[in-house]
Amino acid sequence: MKIKELKEHLKKYESIYITIGFILWFLVLIVIAMALTKFKAPYRSYAIEIGNLQIAWYAVFIISGIVMGAILAFKEASKLAINTNHLSDAILIAVPLAIIGARLYYVIFDPDKNYQSFADVFNIRQGGLAIHGAIIITIIFIIIYTRLRKMNIWALMDIVAPGFLIGQVLGRWGNFFNREAHGGPIKENTYQTLKYIIPKFILENMYLTEDGITDYHHPTFLYEGLWNLAGLIIILIIRRKKLLKLGDIIGYYLIWYGLGRGLLIEPFRTDPLYIGSLRVNIVFSLVLFVGGGILFLILKKIFIKELPYYHDFVLENETKIKK
Repeated sequence: MKIKELKEHLKKYESIYITIGFILWFLVLIVIAMALTKFKAPYRSYAIEIGNLQIAWYAVFIISGIVMGAILAFKEASKLAINTNHLSDAILIAVPLAIIGARLYYVIFDPDKNYQSFADVFNIRQGGLAIHGAIIITIIFIIIYTRLRKMNIWALMDIVAPGFLIGQVLGRWGNFFNREAHGGPIKENTYQTLKYIIPKFILENMYLTEDGITDYHHPTFLYEGLWNLAGLIIILIIRRKKLLKLGDIIGYYLIWYGLGRGLLIEPFRTDPLYIGSLRVNIVFSLVLFVGGGILFLILKKIFIKELPYYHDFVLENETKIKK
């Protein structure tokens, strides 16, 4: 195959090769993490240890998710007429803001609140990040940033949504190696079914002691990861169909994630955050995310009718690029 033909082939199937690359990188990380304990659970929570310095697998998976989401965003940016320099700046600012938002959200609703100093509030070495805070802060940032840079807010929102899902899918595997974000003990009859469905290496790492009881626990990190993966696949497929208007994807993302987190995942978690006696992540997932997503789509349809279909907008910009 000639170089020119090879370039055309790679360009034509670029998305497929990128997807394969993502999957291979994820599998490599899993294998390396398990190999460090000779493939025997419990697996250690850190990837690298140099003296007192430890780099947790959680950080590795989160960073991998951010990088994958950024790559996907850059590939889509040109199709949506988004200035890639502005996008780069947005990512560099949004990522640290998202981490701060995730931490503040956790601290505010943490039922223990065992913080002795201001430094403790931002000490994330022992965990304590909540994705709800990251999403809220990022959306607020995008609203402000697009106004300052005079960017298309709907287009930027639409490429951020898949990035969120990629980060959430990868990030949950950091929870797995931390042996956190799990559910309660699995009943014996349920375990007999799950052991044929869920890979053994996952169940073995979920065999842990909580409240003085040692048992297999529900890998809710996995349930949420699969839910988010399904949402990601659906978004990537339907955005190439003439179904969604520009700006709709972020609304559907909020609804999808809110439903999964509020109804399928959070009720079974054993590490809830609270507002009084209410589980804050259930309330926020259903009211702020699902309710907010629905209200956003309704109001957008009523007051901003001139927005094109995402599919048509992409085709229009691709035609301009070819010319």
